[in-house]
Amino acid sequence: MKILCAGPTSIDEEVMELMGKSLTNPDIDPEYEKIHRRVEKKISKLLNTDATSFLMLGEGIIGLEAAICNLVEKGDRVLVLNNGVFGAGFADYVKFYGGEAVIYEDDFRRGFNIEKLKRFLEKDHDFKVATMVHCETPSGITNDVKSICNLLDKYGILSVVDTVSGMGGEEFDFDDFKVDIALGGSQKCISAPTGITLITISDNAKRVVENRKTPVPSYYMNFLNYYNYSDGFAFPYTMNENLTYALDLALDKLFEKNSIALHKKYAEVTREIFTHAGFELYAKDSWSNTLTAVLVPEGFVAEDILASLRNKGILISKGAGDIFEKVFRIGHMGNNISYENFLELYEKLDEVFDELGIERKISLKDEFKKIMDR
Repeated sequence: MKILCAGPTSIDEEVMELMGKSLTNPDIDPEYEKIHRRVEKKISKLLNTDATSFLMLGEGIIGLEAAICNLVEKGDRVLVLNNGVFGAGFADYVKFYGGEAVIYEDDFRRGFNIEKLKRFLEKDHDFKVATMVHCETPSGITNDVKSICNLLDKYGILSVVDTVSGMGGEEFDFDDFKVDIALGGSQKCISAPTGITLITISDNAKRVVENRKTPVPSYYMNFLNYYNYSDGFAFPYTMNENLTYALDLALDKLFEKNSIALHKKYAEVTREIFTHAGFELYAKDSWSNTLTAVLVPEGFVAEDILASLRNKGILISKGAGDIFEKVFRIGHMGNNISYENFLELYEKLDEVFDELGIERKISLKDEFKKIMDR
């Protein structure tokens, strides 16, 4: 099956081979620790920073909860910035740890309106932490992390950014953007196997964790256990060496190409093709460079298109939440990106649309070839 969905993405064969190679015992071999620390530094490099990065075993969502677990104590007010499905999810974590979640909502089809947010914060900025999503995958929107986090920083509000679907595919300068915690995943633009959360933390956020009134209410998710080694062990639990090796190589392969430019190119091409074909993009501005969400034509649901494509050997994504069956999503993300993959996708979509009776103004395949040949 050819994977062209919004993540997890397809994985390079050399990267997958490392999942079958066990070389040592990561608990006791100092050579493994050297490799692990090297990978952590590569995560920092990816975000253009020297700030501390570390790896947590578990899919990216464990990092989202862990950030709240470490920063939020009983009674803390947390601003939850929400303009999509995943943004609101932070509110649940805040409640789990006794905080007060204040949800700030904006248009789900646009990036956050910075001027509107400024006016809100002028009236109410008594927050310890604010959370946001960099790339809202259900809607195909990439939010302006730099403007938002610089604004939060002016009020002394700690910023937590879910960049699981953006890291490696969208511009991200941890220091310049004034981010306090950035959360990524191995399985999206980096195209490593699912199972590692990537966390980068500022010195300011470290101080807040270290000076809590109460202990972090978790061992597994306690950030201190990952970068403060007080018990003689390099890691808080046994690391998965195979996932680490695979992530290491996947990062090397990402650094070999201009990943940001490549994602931008295929995003622009994808949007141009569907617009010329007469489809409507779900996002009205702030379009993501890692995936595109397209509205399903009236009279159809997303599963009509996805099921037909699966029968032809290609996986793409539906929407999520209220737009679950209203959009289909294409992941021009990570190792999904290649001329051959997208040529086949558009050829098969042409066939599917013909079979379903979905009208379009042009052949997607022909338009793709024309644009790429320019």
